[in-house]
Amino acid sequence: MNSNKYNICFVLVFFFNFNLIESNAQILVKVSKSDFPKKVTLEGQEILTQDYNHHHKIFVVDTLLVTMVNSGKNHYHVYHKNKLTYLGPIGVRGEGPNEWEIPQTTVGQFEKTDEGIKLWYFDFLRGNYSLMNLTKTLKSGSAYPIVDRRLRIDMKIFPYFQLFMGGNNKIYANGWIYEQNRVRIKSYDLERKVISKSGLFPVIKNNSRLPAETMNSLYGGSFDKHPSQDKFVQAMFMFNRIDIFDENLKVIKTIVDGENWKDNFYDGLEIDPTKDFFEERIDGYNGLTLSENLIFALEMKRNVNSEINKENESFIRVYDWEGRPKAYLTVKHDLSSIDIDEKEGKLYATDYTHELVLRFDISQLIKDWLK
Repeated sequence: MNSNKYNICFVLVFFFNFNLIESNAQILVKVSKSDFPKKVTLEGQEILTQDYNHHHKIFVVDTLLVTMVNSGKNHYHVYHKNKLTYLGPIGVRGEGPNEWEIPQTTVGQFEKTDEGIKLWYFDFLRGNYSLMNLTKTLKSGSAYPIVDRRLRIDMKIFPYFQLFMGGNNKIYANGWIYEQNRVRIKSYDLERKVISKSGLFPVIKNNSRLPAETMNSLYGGSFDKHPSQDKFVQAMFMFNRIDIFDENLKVIKTIVDGENWKDNFYDGLEIDPTKDFFEERIDGYNGLTLSENLIFALEMKRNVNSEINKENESFIRVYDWEGRPKAYLTVKHDLSSIDIDEKEGKLYATDYTHELVLRFDISQLIKDWLK
């Protein structure tokens, strides 16, 4: 196994870029449900039905499907995208060398090279950020990753929940659950060894009195990267707000609905962390997937069916990168994750509650959206 190890020595120079959004037509886009030109109910196909694994998340990785599971010996399982044949497990659950405990260790970011498909993954506890040669790992017959590159990330200095490698030799991250002095996203320049941070918005008055866990619930959200550009999107969990950041952490587009996305909508003095403040106020998103031309945001709210044998309904908002609404999709399943294959016109999803993996043919819809 060839592994190039890099120890990152952080310089504690912070460039705070407080991008509090100005309400102007160039940045802020207000989109209500009624603004979507198409409202479509999708009928999907259940796939991997003979597979015994309980899939939580799904990633489209070139010609492969990679699913994450929360239990069992392995963290991930790999399938051929079209044939749906099982190709093998990756990632060993444990405390030994090249093993890790926490399953949430990839965001599905991959590189296609002459040496095969390579997948980025991270290990919170050991402080590793590694580029696995997925093709070689699968051919080896072992679930232990063959690593082509390994970086060391000090969580004490650069705490994170998810990581992306930028094309500009910067690492991009969102906030850790218990992080103090939280911001929306941040980056680390591997060459200059400098950490940069965005601001924290929308503003909540008196938020200094709130514990880190509560701040994480307020400002957390789905985080993803454009497939080929250094653009980053965060769809917030609590707020009905989607922000698009450029490589310098500047907000270049904000898509909003309702009212709670505004500054000072909430006051920390009114938030009691010991009580269920959030349940009736959640108005954001529980999933996100990006393609070259489109943004798919899975709403947190869903219709819960009282009849035990009937499915819940989930809702997906589709935008282009200018924030223009394309379609409002209804799916008669309780979705836990989504991923898009724009080239082949397929939307993939998992329904963890009902142990389902789903595939939707939206090729004609995509053609219509991109006209």
